[in-house]
Amino acid sequence: MNMLDIIIRKKNKEALSYDELKYAFNNYLSGKIPDYQMSALLMAITINGMNMSETLALTNIFIRSGETYDLSSIAPHVVDKHSTGGVGDSTTLVVGPICAALGLKMAKMSGRGLGLTGGTIDKVESIPGFIVNESKEEFFEQVRKNGFALSSQSDNLVPLDKVIYALRDVTGTTESIPLIASSIMSKKIALGATDILIDIKVGSGALLHTKEEAEILSKWLIDIGDAYHRKVETILSDMNEPLSFAIGNALEVKEAINVLNGKRSPLFDTAVEIAARLLTMVEGTDEKKAQELAIQAIDSGAALTCFNDFVTAQGGDLSKLKVSDKVIKVKAKKDGIIESIDALGAAKLAAKLGATKKTLDDKIDYGVGILLKVKKGDHIKKNDVLMELYVKNYNEEFHNGDFAFIEIV
Repeated sequence: MNMLDIIIRKKNKEALSYDELKYAFNNYLSGKIPDYQMSALLMAITINGMNMSETLALTNIFIRSGETYDLSSIAPHVVDKHSTGGVGDSTTLVVGPICAALGLKMAKMSGRGLGLTGGTIDKVESIPGFIVNESKEEFFEQVRKNGFALSSQSDNLVPLDKVIYALRDVTGTTESIPLIASSIMSKKIALGATDILIDIKVGSGALLHTKEEAEILSKWLIDIGDAYHRKVETILSDMNEPLSFAIGNALEVKEAINVLNGKRSPLFDTAVEIAARLLTMVEGTDEKKAQELAIQAIDSGAALTCFNDFVTAQGGDLSKLKVSDKVIKVKAKKDGIIESIDALGAAKLAAKLGATKKTLDDKIDYGVGILLKVKKGDHIKKNDVLMELYVKNYNEEFHNGDFAFIEIV
């Protein structure tokens, strides 16, 4: 068996066996197969796809690349949520504390940015001191005590997905449905979640651009969950516009805190919907009642308290959270109405500022990003501030096209 034959078989649209997938992916993890060959295989998979049998096999190979957690000693039901990637999507930082305030136990393994979308781990690493690679014992204790803990992928937990995820991020292979499904579900299953809600983003700022693609992914995620006896539900949500006013790591943490302080926004609505669905999945609570309870958790301050406890328990110091002190105000050139704010355009500008990676060796600047000052439907006047750009230096060059993602009519 050799890697070149496997690449050619997938290039020719043939199905790969469990042993072929195991050979290719495990040997890449051990360093025996170079980046360029794995990149070629990932591209062949992205172009030609994989069937469900292949996808289940790859999920299993990912899971078996490290250890798995059994959280049944903490609670009979441990929840998790996942977003397939969105612009301004700091939902986890709101949902986790809401769930904890509602008495649920959430164990969350999150990833770094993928493509132009920011990852939850990147966001929390903007908090000085925050530990994303806690030991197994520390992770279990935090779920038990605080109701919510967050972990990055480590050398022990799905290490294969960690290296493939990073390679997909910089090789144009992020949108493959089989690779997305295997990546998501291997992490959820390895971490021990029993009830999983997956928010599938659809639109210009998401990995998936059509509802049809999202519905296919939804079915695959549920089928993989069934194979592992996990309860999986999905929601499809729009990602043609940014989910919140903030795009960039530290800025998004600050915006999540604003939402936990009661600020209403699409981020608030999405977080409430997800937390309510998780409560319904576990306890059978009426959906309307569950949403009322989720909103009450925010308005009472209970969710904010849980957030602060979560950050402190993982070593973070919110008093030291900083954004860039170099701010450029972008102003409207005419009177009008905000017709749309394109998520993809916003993500590209944030990436240009340094908020996400373009290559494996890039370093993220946690303090840069965009703070939108308007929303769709707002009436504005010439010279009103449309957005604030938090930049590394004032001499960065911008062009009219950089700001065209806000359409004024």
